[in-house]
Amino acid sequence: MYEKQGHVCELPKTLDDVGEIANWWDFKQIWPMWSSVHKRATPRCNQYMDSISAVDAERKRHSRLKYWWIVHPFSFIRFLWESLMVVIYGVAFLTIPFMISFIVMDYELIRLDKVNILIYIVCWLDIIGNCITGYHDKNDALVELRPSKIFKKYVKGYFVSDVLSSLPYDHITLKWRKLPGKDSYHSITLINILPFLKLARYPTLNANIFQLFQYFTIEYFYYQLTTTLLLGFYLIIWFSCLCYLLPVLSLHFLNIPSTECDDCWMVGIEKEGLAFRFQHALFIVLENLLASGYGVFPPKTDIHIILNTVLMIFGRIRASSDAAEIKFQEIISQVEAYTRQKQLPLQMKNRLLAYYERLRDEIAMKSCRRLVENVTLFRDLPQEVLKSIVKNLKFELYLQNDVIVRSGTHGDCMFFLSTGTVAVLTPTGKEVCHLDDGAHFGEVALLVPDQKRVATVIAIEVCEVYRLDRKDFRKCVVVHSELFATIERIATERIEKTVMVEEQHKRFLMRTSIAHEDARKPLRRRLSLPI
Repeated sequence: MYEKQGHVCELPKTLDDVGEIANWWDFKQIWPMWSSVHKRATPRCNQYMDSISAVDAERKRHSRLKYWWIVHPFSFIRFLWESLMVVIYGVAFLTIPFMISFIVMDYELIRLDKVNILIYIVCWLDIIGNCITGYHDKNDALVELRPSKIFKKYVKGYFVSDVLSSLPYDHITLKWRKLPGKDSYHSITLINILPFLKLARYPTLNANIFQLFQYFTIEYFYYQLTTTLLLGFYLIIWFSCLCYLLPVLSLHFLNIPSTECDDCWMVGIEKEGLAFRFQHALFIVLENLLASGYGVFPPKTDIHIILNTVLMIFGRIRASSDAAEIKFQEIISQVEAYTRQKQLPLQMKNRLLAYYERLRDEIAMKSCRRLVENVTLFRDLPQEVLKSIVKNLKFELYLQNDVIVRSGTHGDCMFFLSTGTVAVLTPTGKEVCHLDDGAHFGEVALLVPDQKRVATVIAIEVCEVYRLDRKDFRKCVVVHSELFATIERIATERIEKTVMVEEQHKRFLMRTSIAHEDARKPLRRRLSLPI
């Protein structure tokens, strides 16, 4: 008698707002397909869009815009363009410094850079693309797609450096360029080194590489390894170019021809050619970074001495920054070499490596012993969960009156207080409570997607704090249901208490302002009476 009604428990696969494409040759119909966010296909979409419904809602919002030409930052076409820019930036960070230093700024001949013209053209296309591509506003937790806001954000960011570093100044200023000497124009010399501003885009290259690794689900360790090696390679090349460029700039600004500069190292090279000049500059940089000597050309000029000193200091700092990690990797390499030499079976090799990994975890546990003992959340945790959390903690030190967390900002981490005391304040400045050794805070922003900080936390004294980032929180805490439930319960109680204190403080401020206003009324009436 009655028809059986089925329950639909999934979202529709298509959007009614977008509609079917009637004409595949119509650009206005094809463009929204590529320029809009689509099926969580990109890593940034997966990061900021928590569900299919959020993706569909964002697509609807984008399709209703009157600015149909605006590109969504999470769209697939933007992902493809940023992947292309990985190659462009990767090449530009090599060719631009080399061509400017060794070709454009040559002290013997006036030459033209014909290699980077294509790169400059692509960079101008990137500038146009950046002007019509939205951005994710972390403070408001939404994607901004209004053209005026997009351009304003770009102008405050990389717009100036992008424009200034994407012009062939050597061609533009050709008629005014001079060799080092009395007739050299200082302003023209400075203009021709403006393309070096392109190196400011290195963080963009890093972010795009990270996005590619996420898309192909490559482990984070390999991303760190790749970017570390890449940065080291680039720094050596850049310093080599700088080692050659600085003496040439000094010739221009001191109005000295190269024939009169006996102390300039590049003048003493017997063999001619760019390859030999770059080779000598590279050797000077490597020898100074490793602090193994000055090389064939000891520094004589002030600029050369300063550069060598900076290189030596930088090399020492870089070598000592990851000393513990480097030492551990050396030990692991020695163990692997030992197993190969003794032809040990794979099972025994894995047991040896696992032993050193466990030993490393135990050392980390001992190093954070005070934190583990003080934090009540850690007391009943299984050892494996505790080790995974401790391994991902990052130490931070805050001085008195330092702001650790500010209300209203976007949160991407929580904190564990090892030693010290902090004050928790509402957005209007009312003090809620004090937290001391073993407390934790900042977890609210990690439990609720796109949740802003609900309170401000200020260090009352010197505080030792350990930070747990969002990605590590998901990996270590969310998988342990009891710990997650405990943190969720504490966070709920804190939100309720903070909101209650904030409302009481607002009512108090309102009553105080009304009382002051009432007190002023008789005074104003007396002042208004005629004398």
